[in-house]
Order: sequence, then C-alpha cells, then structure tokens
Amino acid sequence: MKPLFFTIFFYCFFICNADAQLTKGFWLTGGDASFKSITSSPHTSTGSKQSITEISPVIGYFFFDKFSAGVKADITFNDYSYGTSVGSPRITSNQSGYFFGPYVRYYFLNAEKVVNLLAEANYEYGISRIRNEGVSQKPSEEQDVSFMAGPVFFFTRSVALEFTIGYYYSDQIGFKYNFEGFKMGLGFMIHLERDD
Repeated sequence: MKPLFFTIFFYCFFICNADAQLTKGFWLTGGDASFKSITSSPHTSTGSKQSITEISPVIGYFFFDKFSAGVKADITFNDYSYGTSVGSPRITSNQSGYFFGPYVRYYFLNAEKVVNLLAEANYEYGISRIRNEGVSQKPSEEQDVSFMAGPVFFFTRSVALEFTIGYYYSDQIGFKYNFEGFKMGLGFMIHLERDD
C-alpha cells in the first residue's frame, strides 16, 4: 500500500501537468495560518521575545499574468511574559488583534509548473488589545509590514498549498516600541476561473 501511495504522490507533484491558473483576469481566494517569532525594540534586559499565531483570509485578483494583488485580514493571538526590571516578578500577558490591508504577490515560474515559487509583500493596519494578568489594557493601533517567499504546490489547476517564510515588522502607533522577526506560514489557495 505504501509504495502505491508514494507513486501517486510523486506523480501528482512532479510529473502531472497542473497548468495553474495564474492568468490575468482570474481571482485568488483562500487563507493561511502563520507563526511569528518577534523581538521588541528598544530591547530590555528582562526579555522581550514573543511568539504569535495568526489566521489570515485572503482575496485577490490577477491584474497581470503571474501577478496578483488584493486584500488580507489577520486575526492574531499570543501569550507571553515580561519583567519590568531585573529581578522583578514576570507579568503574564495575552494579546489579540485584528488587522486589514493590501498585498501584492508574484509567481516566478510558468503556469504549467506543478511546483512554483512566490514572493509576497503586504501592509496591514489594525487594533490589538493586551490583557496583563487578566486585566484589559487600552487598545493600541499598529501597522505591520511583511515580506514572504516560498514554494507553491498545485494539486489541480485551481487548488494550491503554500509554504512561506519571511521577515515581519510591526510599529505600535503612539508608542516607542516596535517589533521585528521571522514569520512562517502555511496557506491553502483556490484560483477561481473567470467567466468568459
């Protein structure tokens, strides 16, 4: 049974011709789940690293062959702890946020390739709320920028699985802190055929 499974897998990913829908006039919809590891600036001696999980629905349009632009929304969650000074008890916090903004992406290989490569840049603005030791703080405004790249695997002409990794930067509006770090994502996209 296993040899049959691997034979089918190999055929679907490396032999069959998916002829992906990367043509001008097509729609792109779907979403991804990602993980971000970030560090705040200015850095503190008490530790300032965070890990964030986010879910991101996406809708876009191919304005040119292999070039898509659209909008992306993010729902983020993270838990972390920090200290106000060396030797002080650490404060446990959790944070949630909602973000929205434009993205652009480009596919480097031709549409007939089953495995392609994409690069994406996006900007988002949103609101996040922090709860320190269970007590809600005033919501803060943030603007985020990220640059991602990675392989795309087309199961059919219209269905693709994406793996991305890249750089993430966030600025808290009205505060002296910003965040930057690495971001990894796993996405599922549907390329919708246009109506002729």
